[in-house]
Amino acid sequence: MVFNNFVPEINSKNMKTSFFKIRFIAIIVSLLACSSVMADGPVVKGTNVLGFGFGMANRYYGYSGFSPGVKINYEVGLWKAGPGVVTLGGTFGYTFQRYRYGYIWGSNYNYSWHNFIIAARSAWHHNWGVDKLDTYAGASAGVRFNIYDDGDDPNNNPDYASVYPHFGGFVGACYYFKPGLGVFGEVGYDINFFTVGLNLNFGGR
Repeated sequence: MVFNNFVPEINSKNMKTSFFKIRFIAIIVSLLACSSVMADGPVVKGTNVLGFGFGMANRYYGYSGFSPGVKINYEVGLWKAGPGVVTLGGTFGYTFQRYRYGYIWGSNYNYSWHNFIIAARSAWHHNWGVDKLDTYAGASAGVRFNIYDDGDDPNNNPDYASVYPHFGGFVGACYYFKPGLGVFGEVGYDINFFTVGLNLNFGGR
C-alpha cells in the first residue's frame, strides 16, 4: 500500500518538472523568434540611409542662446548584432555661433564662429517589433574646422582658423511613413544637441 501510494506521487512531480521545462523552452524560443522579427526593421544589413537634419548646435564656446546647426548623415547596414544591425558611415555638419556685444566705441560689434565637421559615424539600430520604426544609438569621431571672425571689433583681434578633434554620442528614432522616406529626431552631445530631419532609405523594407 505504501509503495502504490508513493509511485503516483513521484510520477506527478516528474510531470510537473517536465511541463515546467517545456514551458521554459517555449518561452525562450518565442523570445528568440520575436528578436528575429524585430531585427527585420527599416534598417537591415545592406540598407543605405541618407539623412538631412537641422537643429540646435553644440555650443563649443560656452555662450548661451540658440546656435543653428545642419548635418548630413550617410550610413550603410553592415553587420547583424543580436536583434539589431550595426551601421557605418559618415557625417558632415555646419554650425554657426555669434557672441554680440552692446553699444561700444560708437557701434555694435560681434564675434562669430563657423564650424565645419567631418566625421565617421556608427550606430546600432533596432525597431523593437514596431513596424516602420527605427531606433538607434551610436557615436561619431572626426575633425572640426573652426573659422573665427571678429567682425568690427575695435580691439582689432585677428581672425583665425583652427582644427580640433571631434567626438560625439547620440540616440535617435526615425519613423518611415513611406518605405523610403522617414522623419527622425536625434539628441546627444554631437554636432547638434538636438536634430530633426528627413531620412532617405535605400534597400530596407
